[in-house]
Amino acid sequence: MSRNITIVVIILIIILLGTYLVWLRDKVTNQPEPTPSPEVVMAPSVAPSPTIAPSPSTEASPSASTKKEATKSGTTKSASPSATTR
Repeated sequence: MSRNITIVVIILIIILLGTYLVWLRDKVTNQPEPTPSPEVVMAPSVAPSPTIAPSPSTEASPSASTKKEATKSGTTKSASPSATTR
């Protein structure tokens, strides 16, 4: 008889433990949602970005260097090789 009582007690403990776990799961998952507080949404502002403008220089320009060479030699470059300035 003692063995039967032990089996019944173990079954009751398992049922009690299962019931507690189900109750605990319901308690955890059914928590009231916190009311969302109104948030201030800021519009994105466009900040001007600094731009770097190229500085004019005669050293960096390839067309300026060809003009200097043409004036030094006394000839201008043209499509026909026979055309020279005097």
